[in-house]
Amino acid sequence: MVSFFGANVRRPSNAYGFVALLCKSLHRAWRNRSQVQPIAAQQRASYILPCRRNDPEINKCIRNSLNFVKPYVSRGLPELKTPPLEPLRIEELAMENNAGAVRIKALFTDIVAQGAGNYTIKEVRSDLKKLRIDMSIAIPRVETRGKYEVIGNVLLLPVRSNGEFWTEFSDISAIAKIYGKAIERDGESFMGIEKINVDFTMKNARFKVKDHVNTQNVLGEAINQFLNQNANELIQEMRPAASQSIGKLFRKFLNDAFTNLPTRLWLLDD
Repeated sequence: MVSFFGANVRRPSNAYGFVALLCKSLHRAWRNRSQVQPIAAQQRASYILPCRRNDPEINKCIRNSLNFVKPYVSRGLPELKTPPLEPLRIEELAMENNAGAVRIKALFTDIVAQGAGNYTIKEVRSDLKKLRIDMSIAIPRVETRGKYEVIGNVLLLPVRSNGEFWTEFSDISAIAKIYGKAIERDGESFMGIEKINVDFTMKNARFKVKDHVNTQNVLGEAINQFLNQNANELIQEMRPAASQSIGKLFRKFLNDAFTNLPTRLWLLDD
């Protein structure tokens, strides 16, 4: 007896019998493999609330659908190649600001963000013929931590620092403008995400850094004090650069989701 594809079978008495058994086993394995269908061939998933193109309340429907899927995207949807939003792990996020009082290049790595999955879509405006969707988003609180490298000038003073950071942002309001494009693949239609423009405001921000360059306690405390006393001004200065970086990040997130979800499953023609 020999073990073959996890089953015990009798050893054939000749080479021909062994080849026949091999072909039969490979055919069975291939047949079982073909039964695992991609999402394009499956029925509509339970997390999808479809909308109809001719619905006069299409914007409300899209808003409700995006809010309904929140607990699912928070956990992640492997079939759509989307990672969990809670927590959201970001390998790298780069920002560069060349205007105003804060002129810096910043690189943030090993970022862990908590709270992004607790979003609420407040309003949606869409033009689905052009694959355009604008939405307003509210997030109560986002906390992040990770590593950073910063070089540049703040208020004409040279700044060079790297280390660990922690931030807390609260009462976040954002506008996301999504520009889609039609994609045809394997007989299915999808919506790709060409770009996303993001802008945001927040009521409160707190920062804490552990500087590995300027290791003196007094200087480290002075940096943290400066960041928190000037948090609103710093956010305002860095907002364009941050908006651009966040837009690129979520463009990839949404593009992965929508290019693995046939349009017919979330947008009905009849």
